[in-house]
Amino acid sequence: MDFYPFHYLALGDSLTVGVGVPALDPGFVEHYACLSKQSLKKCIQYKKNARPGATTGDVLNMLHSPIVIEYVKHADIITITAGGNDLLNAAKAFIQNKNEKIFSNVLEQSQNNFSSIMKRIHNMEKQKEFIIRLTNLYNPFPNIPIAEEGIKTFNSLIYNFSKDKHVKVADIYNIVKGNERALLTRDGIHLNSRGYYQMALAFHKLGYFPVAR
Repeated sequence: MDFYPFHYLALGDSLTVGVGVPALDPGFVEHYACLSKQSLKKCIQYKKNARPGATTGDVLNMLHSPIVIEYVKHADIITITAGGNDLLNAAKAFIQNKNEKIFSNVLEQSQNNFSSIMKRIHNMEKQKEFIIRLTNLYNPFPNIPIAEEGIKTFNSLIYNFSKDKHVKVADIYNIVKGNERALLTRDGIHLNSRGYYQMALAFHKLGYFPVAR
């Protein structure tokens, strides 16, 4: 085991918080840190900066905090979970007024926010190689056609960021699709313990280049 630790910063929403599993049980971040430790043969020190209900705009605002800025500058690994609440809020608004433009407006705004998030991270003065790992979105409402359409559109947008050598996107959509009852909690929205492990495994399988070759 290498003496010098890797620093891992987890930014995002309830998926990063670990909503859906009992207190003190591991969520996605803990599972991913453990898998990373096994693969990299390094101690992984992780920090979470996340809250349930956070949108892409909220995550962007997190990156203006002096503490978070310092975490970013020293991070070897950064994971970001965001976008689900943007679409969830849009779905709730759509149910009330049936205005389909809500989804297109939210998708445009979330893409702009994500672009700003990535630019802000890249513009910080990092002194070493690092990786950013994103996730696409799974659909907790598979029987609502417009929700499925919105999520597929968001997912196609998120993959554009993987053109950067530092960035890769985990495919959670296809892991959850058809396995909702096994991987989601009773609320039908959040992942359960098994779901979080599968999510962490998907991130782990993306590898660690260029921080590890």
